[in-house]
Amino acid sequence: MNCPPYRIASRLPLLVAAALLSACAGTSPGGRPQMAAPEPVSALYSSLDLNLTLAGLAPVATPCEGIQCQVDKGFERQVQRLGTRLAETAYATYPELKDRIPQFTFIVAEKIEAGSSSDASGSIVIYRGVRKARIDEETLAYLVAREMGHVVARHHDEKSAATIISSLIAQLVLAPANLARGVAFIASSTAGAFGKGLVASSSIPEQRKEADIIALDLLARQGWSETDIVDSLLDYSNRLGRDSWSKEVERTALRISNYRSADAVALADPISR
Repeated sequence: MNCPPYRIASRLPLLVAAALLSACAGTSPGGRPQMAAPEPVSALYSSLDLNLTLAGLAPVATPCEGIQCQVDKGFERQVQRLGTRLAETAYATYPELKDRIPQFTFIVAEKIEAGSSSDASGSIVIYRGVRKARIDEETLAYLVAREMGHVVARHHDEKSAATIISSLIAQLVLAPANLARGVAFIASSTAGAFGKGLVASSSIPEQRKEADIIALDLLARQGWSETDIVDSLLDYSNRLGRDSWSKEVERTALRISNYRSADAVALADPISR
């Protein structure tokens, strides 16, 4: 049976997306089947996602003054120094990584909130709020290395793929209905957000573990043991008090302490592209 031209045309975006994404199917460091968006597409999507995330966070209330500016600059240099060392280790550990991520960049964002984020292009962002309590070098290095772990394991590419597929499916379903353009756009955007949420809810534990193990391997190659990292995280958590960030740091330390050495050895092997 012949398919009407308009039906073929309406399905063309989905077919093109499927062809592109199938070429990027692979396996995550943890052995999960992984659908990753093509690198140029993922770079665009994840960069936008990172910018939107940062835009939604409250900025530091007032600019630094006097000696505080020197302290802030020292922290920025520390992040840059640690990041540079870890990047060199990552390129030595994963020789093909240089082709995908020619250079990591390390940034301190002027945000009150404590935390970190990254994108598919290798931008690693540490929020100024992590310094609400004294932070040891081991903990700061772990925060940087964990974001690098997400980049190495292509977690941002995975999230971008889910967003693209969900958006295109929405367009495929809505286009024949001749819905108003504005309604279709809203529905498509909602589907894209759903796609990100879906991959997040289904893969977060695995992605978190993969990023942790990659981070611990990079840190071990710099001379920091798992015990060093766990002890530093727990000390940092105690200095913070009992806010949400402190509890997250404590959970991270306990999670790391439960990893088995066999998992670390398995995940430290160079990943497939």
